[in-house]
Amino acid sequence: MKTLTGKGFTPKTMQTKTIAPIATTKNRTKLVSFENSNSWLKRHDDQGTLLIQAGFRTNPSINCHSDDENPIVISGSQKRWYGAIACQGSHVRSFELSKIETARDHFSACLRFSDHQQELSVIAAHWDSTQFSDLQAALLGQYDVIRNGERIQTNVVEVVPVLEGLGTYQLIQPQLKAGATLLIEMGFATAETWVLNESGQLVDGKPLSQLGILQLVKQIADDPTVRNVLSSNNATSINLSLISRALQQDTLGRISGDQWTAIKHKYTTSFLKSFQGYIVAEFESQSQELVNVILTGGGAGLFQVVQPKINSVFTIPTDPQTASVRGSYYHQLAQTGA
Repeated sequence: MKTLTGKGFTPKTMQTKTIAPIATTKNRTKLVSFENSNSWLKRHDDQGTLLIQAGFRTNPSINCHSDDENPIVISGSQKRWYGAIACQGSHVRSFELSKIETARDHFSACLRFSDHQQELSVIAAHWDSTQFSDLQAALLGQYDVIRNGERIQTNVVEVVPVLEGLGTYQLIQPQLKAGATLLIEMGFATAETWVLNESGQLVDGKPLSQLGILQLVKQIADDPTVRNVLSSNNATSINLSLISRALQQDTLGRISGDQWTAIKHKYTTSFLKSFQGYIVAEFESQSQELVNVILTGGGAGLFQVVQPKINSVFTIPTDPQTASVRGSYYHQLAQTGA
């Protein structure tokens, strides 16, 4: 049994909130699941999962590399190059914009040629249920884009909003032990925490900005070695997207492998300790009822690489970075009886 531990825990009866049932998507041509993350854009459908690093360069050269995960998207007069390669240089960082503001453009980047001349029903994740109607308004309607040289015309006829992260619970619920669950979706700028009762009903939840990977990335960017090696020509800023991606790699720019390993271990160990301490304190009164503690999202994948012992503390799904977008898709597919 994986439970939170701490000093002075006392039981607390959980009051269940009434959640509106998920809308069905019967008789739709194509079902698509989409997460407009601050770090990685995620899409899942019957062709599998597409993962694109958020952030883009405007008006890229004709010689820049493009593929499914590094797409060049032309919409009207707007031309953008998304993906990990684009994020190596100067680019627009999506975590500086709202997810509603970027939803339509980011979904355009995730379109596939198989969407051409199709009607789409899109399951769209967002952390704030009060913005669900805004998310629907942003995504609904006609799309006419050129993605990596191929024209895609499609129509989003339905948007089914879901809370970000809960798809993971739906994905792994059969393997969980009977009892209440704390689910932590650890993203780039924020983390969402959801408490569910034994029946899987949402009890409580909220976003926590201090738990996002962005805080860890900023700490590393301020490290004297990182700043000294990566800054050139008196540059005052460090490419945060580069650090974010490098956290799961063995090198970072001109920093040696040994140096980078030591830096990662130092800051991730400290961040993980603070993370666990905050969770224990935040859910102290509920901890005796929490049977399952799930960690998912890009942050879970990061800690699995850097701190493998994390698996003894949390339940972590396979491919945690895309677990939620996959879970939402398969849950909705089951709801429709397709």
